[in-house]
Amino acid sequence: MSVKKILVGFVAVGSLALAACGTGDAGDDGYPTTLKLADKDTADNFHPASGYGQTGISPIYDGLLKPDASAGSDVIPRLVPALAAEEPKANADASEWTVKLREGVTFHDGTAFDAADVKATYDVARDASKGSKVSMRYDVIDEVKVVDDNTVTFKLAYPYGGFASRLTLAIAPSELVGEGDVVNGPLGEKPVGTGAYSVTERTGDLVRYTANPDYWGGKPEVGEFLVTLASDDAARAQRVASGELDGAHVPPSVAKNFEGRSGVEVVTATTADWRGISLPKHPFLKDPAVRRALNLAVDRDAIVSGPLLGKGRAISTAVPEIYGDSHNPDATFGHDTAEAERILDEAGWRKGADGVREKDGVRAEIPLYYSGEDTLRRDVGIEFSAQMARIGVSFPTTASTWDDITPRLGEAAAVLGGGSAPWDVDMFAYDLLHTREAATSEYSNPGDYGSPELDAKLDEARRATDAGERARLYREAQAMYAENPSNIFLATIDHVYLAKENKWNRGSTILEPHIHGATWGPWWNLRDWKK
Repeated sequence: MSVKKILVGFVAVGSLALAACGTGDAGDDGYPTTLKLADKDTADNFHPASGYGQTGISPIYDGLLKPDASAGSDVIPRLVPALAAEEPKANADASEWTVKLREGVTFHDGTAFDAADVKATYDVARDASKGSKVSMRYDVIDEVKVVDDNTVTFKLAYPYGGFASRLTLAIAPSELVGEGDVVNGPLGEKPVGTGAYSVTERTGDLVRYTANPDYWGGKPEVGEFLVTLASDDAARAQRVASGELDGAHVPPSVAKNFEGRSGVEVVTATTADWRGISLPKHPFLKDPAVRRALNLAVDRDAIVSGPLLGKGRAISTAVPEIYGDSHNPDATFGHDTAEAERILDEAGWRKGADGVREKDGVRAEIPLYYSGEDTLRRDVGIEFSAQMARIGVSFPTTASTWDDITPRLGEAAAVLGGGSAPWDVDMFAYDLLHTREAATSEYSNPGDYGSPELDAKLDEARRATDAGERARLYREAQAMYAENPSNIFLATIDHVYLAKENKWNRGSTILEPHIHGATWGPWWNLRDWKK
């Protein structure tokens, strides 16, 4: 076992403002070696168990596996070895998975990577008592066993053919990952990984990433990038257009003003990032027929063409078309307001004098919250509310913060999004379609709707080890969901970025998860940019 040293601190570079770095370092050849990017929020918790880097894509960390975008940016990517030396091997019933590790890899602090780091990182990630925000994604693991320095075995609670999707978790040093809890531990502010870049400065509004000269995949040609805080969407865009910044994520409503502008590229990334309306516990929503009626009343195409400006695709369930054979094309809700009104009338919900339906003195009125700093969610919420008003259902909208919205999810609706772990259909959809369990996220099915039959089908699909059988079971689960929906899924959205033009050969974008920002879009694979 390797002897390791503890991280002492960051490279001392001072608290420099972004402006102090000049306006580009683009050089005369069009190949900038320093990039300046902007994000709405730079205040990430960098601890792997916070969810940071869980997809296998991060400038700082590597997972055992990573997604490969070579098949295209609009399909679920294949997972290939990163810190793993080869493909993981499952036993006969897929209840144990053994991973051989890449040798000769070091962390940013100079310590050697080995099996102890994998075990320690996964043990914290699946421990909610340590503050893990992703424990529900790793509760399939019974034990992580160190076989030797370069081999680790995952013993599972049940056979699980999709376990490879759990092997993209960012790996950190064993000495640091369990220190303190996830919120207050050292990795939250001072990450240490094996990735192509290390964080060498972090102030209140700037994070500096510097190329790792000892990166196992080779030192990146882009030597440095900086991410600065710019919370205003229009301001980020203008700073890119002026040449001050090399890029930023912006909403579609802002990006449309820069289409065709010289020197600025509008980059659109296909995603598994969905938007929808959560349904709380409420007398009006108790009847599955009512929840079906709301799903029929929604004009999803109008939401895609309106608030999304065409940057997205309508969905009816938690399994979009990108999941291939696991997607059920028949489990959809056509737009049929007449049928929705007939169902509501038949269920006894009749329009009152003010046009709002009621039954037994209860009004069909549910408050709808959205994050006030998210203009896209605002626009989606307002459009949805207007559509529901046409059938006599009131969803009065309120802008708020997530600190206020999250505790209300059991009693109020919200414009939610998700898809932060999209590499496998089970990891993406199980919690969204299943009734609530102890480890379920507060954002998944907050009204706790569903049925024992649907739960059983989802559990059967989760445990199926044959890919074809698993896909069939998920199609059947979607058909059951369509009869007893727990949410109103609306669309997957495209992520839109503005990028200052340069000559680097950066390859294509990758199918993006719910997570996005300045380390995604054109910059997700910055380590691989070539002249």
